[in-house]
Amino acid sequence: MGIRERKARDIETRRRLILSTATDLFVRKGFAGVTLDDIATAIEFSKGTIYNHFESKEEIFAAILLEQLNLLLALLRTAAKAGRDTADRLRNVMTAYLRFYRERREYFRLLFFIDVVSDQERVPNALRKEIRLRKIACLTELKKVVKQGVRAGDYANGRPAVEVSLVMWGMMNGVIQLAESRQIDDGDLERLLGAGFDIVQSGLTPKTDPTSRRIRHGLIRKMLPVLKS
Repeated sequence: MGIRERKARDIETRRRLILSTATDLFVRKGFAGVTLDDIATAIEFSKGTIYNHFESKEEIFAAILLEQLNLLLALLRTAAKAGRDTADRLRNVMTAYLRFYRERREYFRLLFFIDVVSDQERVPNALRKEIRLRKIACLTELKKVVKQGVRAGDYANGRPAVEVSLVMWGMMNGVIQLAESRQIDDGDLERLLGAGFDIVQSGLTPKTDPTSRRIRHGLIRKMLPVLKS
């Protein structure tokens, strides 16, 4: 290994150490309870060393958040491919999202921190853009499943897939926020998500055309004398 490669490896090792140490502090103390001095003390680095890698605490958190969004995206992509039919795949996506929330609750609570306008100035534009793209990609996994359902004939209500995916996304986050604000018990979370899923699913499932029902009923009435004879 040459000097340049060794130097690049050492830089990446220090960067990873800063991120892992900051992750532990953010999880234990929350974003507001951590300073750059806290991170430097825990890692036994000078504050200047941290500034060689990150410009602010917000940038460190944004980098951690991007990693978590990458993980969430991978979970959703895997879930979206599993299942016997569209309903199964959509339910699997919801279950994967719930699993991410339960296993990484602290990150979920801070998931939208980066969208706070007052804090955006301290996060590099490129990093903010990557986070935004990951969030869109997560939502896109839902949209793909709905589109597949429309093509398969499972869903035929005429609504654009993006609208349906936004409603589903909003339902999942809304129910989770009810648990976060303790308006519902944590034990009710899965049950209410299931109820929300059933409501969305029933709204997507093709309904029998009223004209077709009238024709079918008319045929049955005409056949009744024959059946009774």
